Amino acid sequence: MQKKLIALAIAGLVSGGAFAQSTVTVSGLVRMSVEQYKLSNVTGRDSSTENRISDQSSMLVFKGREDLGGGMYAGFVFDNRWAPDMGSAQSAGGNSNINIGGTWGEVAMGRQDLHYGTAIESYKAYTLQNILGNGIFAQVVGNAIANTTRTPNVIMYNSPNMSGFTGRLALSSSFRGNEGSGVRLPGANDPGKGSATNVELKYANGPIIAGYSYWRATTEGGKGATPGTGDQRGDTLQFAWTFPMGLKIGIAANQSKLEMTGGEAKRTAWLLPISYEFGANQVAFTYAKANNASGSFCGGGCNDTGANAYTLAYGRSLSKRTNLGVAYTKLDNKANATYDLFGLGANGATSINTLGIGGVDAAQLSVNMNHAF
Repeated sequence: MQKKLIALAIAGLVSGGAFAQSTVTVSGLVRMSVEQYKLSNVTGRDSSTENRISDQSSMLVFKGREDLGGGMYAGFVFDNRWAPDMGSAQSAGGNSNINIGGTWGEVAMGRQDLHYGTAIESYKAYTLQNILGNGIFAQVVGNAIANTTRTPNVIMYNSPNMSGFTGRLALSSSFRGNEGSGVRLPGANDPGKGSATNVELKYANGPIIAGYSYWRATTEGGKGATPGTGDQRGDTLQFAWTFPMGLKIGIAANQSKLEMTGGEAKRTAWLLPISYEFGANQVAFTYAKANNASGSFCGGGCNDTGANAYTLAYGRSLSKRTNLGVAYTKLDNKANATYDLFGLGANGATSINTLGIGGVDAAQLSVNMNHAF
């Protein structure tokens, strides 16, 4: 539940004159888990089950808005991510921006989740690793499309809601991070040339959720020779229907491509989320599959580069703000695949992709709790 604060309550953060006509809201989420994480089939390495207590992207969000008159407003969002298990914080590390808007929509500049993930997976309490739409569904040969985290250097337009239809056009001047300086040696690639474009069209009304997302990104200074330095293209379609008895069934398809100096690699992936809510309870199952990659970069060597994963979860609401859950996620890579679960960097777990070994599998069993305020 958001708690409104008058500007004077936090006047120490900004000058009183500039803040006098603004309203600030404070909200957030504390999400933690106790988990067992294990890798198997790690060629040439020993592996064991690791017991972990992990933050799962807890957040503290400040939103400000000033009425400009004529139906217009100006405001900001500071989405601060923090980890209660370690006592660390990342200021404005979430979706953070400055914005101006009205009945015509909103223009914002900052850092934003774009393209990756879906709105059709549903869990009451979960870990980031349970979300398969941000895992193998959003990767190509183990490399993330659209970072599978927020995109920096973004300016975007969000349309108003028109009977359930919304749209977004977002542009990033450097989607992987720091901007180029524009200064270079004679004949070298221009480090200031690079960009990303995301177009999203969504419909959410009554029992239906549907949408399409387009992503196109070019690398600062020109594409490199490895998948992690290549240019990117992605297209996602999704649809979900919630039946009156609480059953929700969805399907999503993604086709993505990496373009390197030595060729390209592309693959198609599928996502099937199913959930059922009864009273305060929910059971959920999601299955994701990445087909074998193809393209000139493979040189005929893209056999056994697919993967599949599933999440099985149970959650219960203790109140409108507090949920408990238990979940099990299993990821199986084919012999030459290096796909990963999502969000491993948030809790320090070992990444499959960084091992550089094909065919490694991952499993996680977790007990989860989140509290929103």
